[in-house]
Amino acid sequence: MSLLTSLIITTGLWKAVLFTPGGELPFQLEIKEHLGQYSFTIINGNEHMLLDEVTIKDDSVIVKFPVYESELRLKITNKNLLDGSFINLTRATHGTIRLQATAGSQSRFAIQSNQPPLNIAGKWSVLFSPGTSDSSFAVGVFEQKQNHITGTFLTTSGDYRYLEGVVDGDSLFLSTFNGVFVYLFKAKITGNSLSGRYYSGTHYQTSWVGLADNNAQLPDPSTLTKIRGGDQGLAIRFPDLDSNWVSLEDSKYKEKVIVLQIMGSWCPNCLDETEYLAPYYDKNKARGMEIIGLSFEKTNDFSKAAENVKKLRKRLNIKYTLLIAAHRDQVRATIPGIENFMGFPTTIFLDKTHKVRKIHAGFNGAATGTEYEKFKDDFEAFMNMLLKE
Repeated sequence: MSLLTSLIITTGLWKAVLFTPGGELPFQLEIKEHLGQYSFTIINGNEHMLLDEVTIKDDSVIVKFPVYESELRLKITNKNLLDGSFINLTRATHGTIRLQATAGSQSRFAIQSNQPPLNIAGKWSVLFSPGTSDSSFAVGVFEQKQNHITGTFLTTSGDYRYLEGVVDGDSLFLSTFNGVFVYLFKAKITGNSLSGRYYSGTHYQTSWVGLADNNAQLPDPSTLTKIRGGDQGLAIRFPDLDSNWVSLEDSKYKEKVIVLQIMGSWCPNCLDETEYLAPYYDKNKARGMEIIGLSFEKTNDFSKAAENVKKLRKRLNIKYTLLIAAHRDQVRATIPGIENFMGFPTTIFLDKTHKVRKIHAGFNGAATGTEYEKFKDDFEAFMNMLLKE
């Protein structure tokens, strides 16, 4: 990269906008430069996602996401303006969204109202697609400081991760962007209720409603997914990332407590769970336990699937075993006897005889606050019980 090029892009905070059917979906960027090498950091509330694979040639910038098969392709219009697209390379359709970024620290959403913001902090009972056959329940959890709001929605298959936005008078605006999730929420606040639209990328949108409810909660995640015959023991056999076959019959796993993580390198909630499991494994593997990640990828090409999972392993410093199970649409055909599979991730706990003792559907990540702390407490208490048996 030439010296001229290295001076073209302004460093510091930027405001970026994705142009979606729901309108502008904003997020913050921080651009840094060191010794001629740029890095981009995407900011969603407390999440700071570092993108350090940045290629600049003439007026073109390509920014690759560290794990997901996604990238930003941008043109340097001037040192304070980048224009281009976000591209999700795993999508056959609806994979490209126009993007524009402007240098300078700006509010994620511009405040239009002169009225003081209504307060929506707390928990909410939420319905997506109310009154339809696709209706689904969620729990909204929000924190608010003046106009600024952060939070997420919890569902039985995982949370919506880090949402950030504003309350502008009686209107709510939230967004997040992480290379996979492209979410925009809008709603009107009327008393203790919310009513609005939810947009996912360019391909999906639906209505949603909410009711303030500090007692809102989801079903117990350990009661949703079952495995027929799992109380008689579970057998699995899949190749690792180097094509070596791995089975629970291997001596490495004999008389050990096993955590099976049904996951995928493309799945942000799986990444969140892995960020917890990887250090837990490092601290506890000597106690007689193992974790095995069963990766269900978006491709049937083994080499490509293994390459994607190797990127995840390197990025998160994963030392437990990772196996390539199948395509992500083949969980039910691949895991014998699994019933009511809710989504990724799903965690299966096996005792020392490899009988299924519990299945945890979904994952409450760090964006959920107290729910994440509860998950960690429950996980560690259950593992301690299994390890002492």
